Amino acid sequence: MKRENKNILTFLGTGGGSNITYSQVRATGGLHLLLDNLPILIDPGPGSLVWLRKMKLKEPELLLLSHLHIDHANDVNVILDGMKNPRIIAEKHCLELSEKYYPCVSKYHQSIASFIRSVEGDEVISSKEMNLQKEDIKIFVAKSEHHAPCVGFKIVGSKIIGYTSDGIYYENQEKSFENCDLIIFNVLVPYGGYRNDSEKKHMSVSDVINFLNSMKNDTKPRVAILQHFSFSMLKNNVYKQAKIVEENTGIKTIAAKDFMQIDLDTLEILQKNDNLGLRKFI
Repeated sequence: MKRENKNILTFLGTGGGSNITYSQVRATGGLHLLLDNLPILIDPGPGSLVWLRKMKLKEPELLLLSHLHIDHANDVNVILDGMKNPRIIAEKHCLELSEKYYPCVSKYHQSIASFIRSVEGDEVISSKEMNLQKEDIKIFVAKSEHHAPCVGFKIVGSKIIGYTSDGIYYENQEKSFENCDLIIFNVLVPYGGYRNDSEKKHMSVSDVINFLNSMKNDTKPRVAILQHFSFSMLKNNVYKQAKIVEENTGIKTIAAKDFMQIDLDTLEILQKNDNLGLRKFI
């Protein structure tokens, strides 16, 4: 009898930044995480709803939003609108008006949420607080250093998944992601590459290496995944960039592909490319 897999990570896109988002050379739909059979949608950028439907993924019961940039938040309202019992954890400026930022989650969609939490970092939210009838899952919120206010997430259940979101590496950031089975890094700058103005607050391959090598051996992830690629990363071969990380850290490193799925129990790739009859990606 075939085992039902209740722990799967799906990439609804692996592109990031304005140029990739506009071109759709890589899709930008965010991440769908099924952890202990709880479906969580992370950073639903442009196309998120479309890929959710095309891949026939389990309806999200919780939405995590790291920041308000359009490549992370474009589809947030339409997805909240369709969720049966909307729950959202979002960086504060996604929800609250400020002098510099306008919230990306509308007042209406905030009002229909059964659970809503504004976060800035360094806090923990449990599935019990959200009235989710699932095995206990905890969401740890970590600070990020990005152009806009931003957070990362460590999601703890039977498996532990880290997501740094956008932002440059800063000292001791790795401490927020200790003991993960897998960490997802948003990487726009290749090894030895020059940071242009739009990339000065984005992680580089060198940052990922420093992040992983700053961790104590017994707290390091089993696997690192690179994604959220810029044109610069694509031109410099993301698979070679992943190999550079692996060679410099000793951590198995994967350059994600659009629609790739990871079995979180085995940390093996279930689906390497788009067999959806769509198109080939770089």
